[in-house]
Amino acid sequence: MKNSIYLLVFFISSFTITAQVKTKNHNKEKFRAYKVAFLTEKLDLTAQEAQEFWPIYNAFDKKKNELRYKERYLISKEIKAAGGLDALSEKQAKDFSLRIINSRKDAEKLTTNFYNKLPKIIPYKKIIKLEIAEKSFHSKLIRKLRSKQRSKK
Repeated sequence: MKNSIYLLVFFISSFTITAQVKTKNHNKEKFRAYKVAFLTEKLDLTAQEAQEFWPIYNAFDKKKNELRYKERYLISKEIKAAGGLDALSEKQAKDFSLRIINSRKDAEKLTTNFYNKLPKIIPYKKIIKLEIAEKSFHSKLIRKLRSKQRSKK
């Protein structure tokens, strides 16, 4: 009887975890599709431009997100594991600061390389449209999230 209760709890918890992972992945895919559709509409790419642009943009966006994750999540997690900011020695704080600076330098290099490749693929007007569209997308996303939070209250 005791074993069957443990087995039941195990199945329920594994189902819940699986559902959460699937939901998280689904949300990422949904977000990604929404972003691609938004940018596609704003940039008005030709078929040839789109064929060359999207692989480069997707690789850039993925790497940018990895760097952001590394800087924001992993370093924060390590600081918490070390006992929090107040528990860090000056040397540890310096090491974390240098890692953050290096991460930002990497992100800057990545962005520079990306924007250096773009003129070979799309005209400069569309590069400016991309900048505006990305900022517009993020603003729209933030407004949407805020309105969701207000509606929950």
